Amino acid sequence: MNELIIAEEEAGNFMTTKALAEVLGVSERTIRDTATAKGLEGTFHTLQTKGGKQSLRVFSEEEATIIKMEIQKHHNLQSRQIDTVTTAAEEDQMIAQALTILQRRIQDANKEIEKLKPAAEFAYQICSSKDAIDIGNCAKVLNRNIGRNNLFEFLRNKKILQSDNIPYQKYIDSGYFRVIETKYTKPSGETKISLKTLVLQKGVAYINKLLKEKDC
Repeated sequence: MNELIIAEEEAGNFMTTKALAEVLGVSERTIRDTATAKGLEGTFHTLQTKGGKQSLRVFSEEEATIIKMEIQKHHNLQSRQIDTVTTAAEEDQMIAQALTILQRRIQDANKEIEKLKPAAEFAYQICSSKDAIDIGNCAKVLNRNIGRNNLFEFLRNKKILQSDNIPYQKYIDSGYFRVIETKYTKPSGETKISLKTLVLQKGVAYINKLLKEKDC
């Protein structure tokens, strides 16, 4: 038999027959028989403890892995019992697999974010706009390749705006639009009052829905 003196603080790199049996959930005899079958029966170490030397059969990390794999192969034990003993190489492999899974999930999450990005940007634009914006700025916010004049025409064709681009009363009552009075001065110096249509946040969302349906 080979004999090796191991200091107590280094004993963590080795496992006794009893400890290995407890971890794997099998009898010490099973450990001894498996070790013998794999040519490991002569591995004896002397453990140097504070109380003196103690001769024990212990297995190195590599030997413990061999025994573990052999028992897993022939005794059909539950994986949760066997997998409680892992070598450094096995731990590295598990970490690598976990990182791969994590990276895949991050990639999937980024793809989902990209899908939701247009809707999020649109919501931000609406929420960050003023309480009400004119039709020209509404067209810019919607960013649907439609200008101010074309948007006016679209809303008139939808019977939302009248011929003078003032909303029908029901759309004002629905909270989509607001009509304000604006003053302007003619070259002659005369002051005039005109009506201007403004789109509320709710109206921007409503117009966006109509344009989206048009493009379908």
